[in-house]
Amino acid sequence: MIRGERVEHELELPAAPSDVFAMFTQPERLCRWIGISAELQPQPGGRFRFEIMPGQFCEGEYLVVEPPRRLVFSWGWTDPWFNLPPGFSRVEVTLEPILGGTRLRLVHDQLPGEVRAIHDEGWTLFLARLAAVVAGVEPPAYPTARPEELPS
Repeated sequence: MIRGERVEHELELPAAPSDVFAMFTQPERLCRWIGISAELQPQPGGRFRFEIMPGQFCEGEYLVVEPPRRLVFSWGWTDPWFNLPPGFSRVEVTLEPILGGTRLRLVHDQLPGEVRAIHDEGWTLFLARLAAVVAGVEPPAYPTARPEELPS
């Protein structure tokens, strides 16, 4: 959901915080729910880069890495269509243990107004895929449209 200048999402997952944390820090696990390839160096100053669709890369760096509770990384796109260069915005993921799993809270801020809606839609889709993967069920379909082909 969009709140002011931020995109915020919260969900409960049936897995321990350490397992959910690994879904953001291990390339093979990240690519199960978002991306088709990934280069991750989960340490402060380490690279964060993954390919969402062929030729569409998200890129930034890990700013805070506190296993298994918190991750902060910068975020942007290599494709100028997004008007959000690599490292321009910031994503914070906090993981709280709860009975039966983990409460995940994701806040994506420093997003210019014109790209907030597309990032809100993207996180909605990909976090649903994450929830399915964590639960051991087939995730919703992976998007195949390029940004310029998405409905406005």
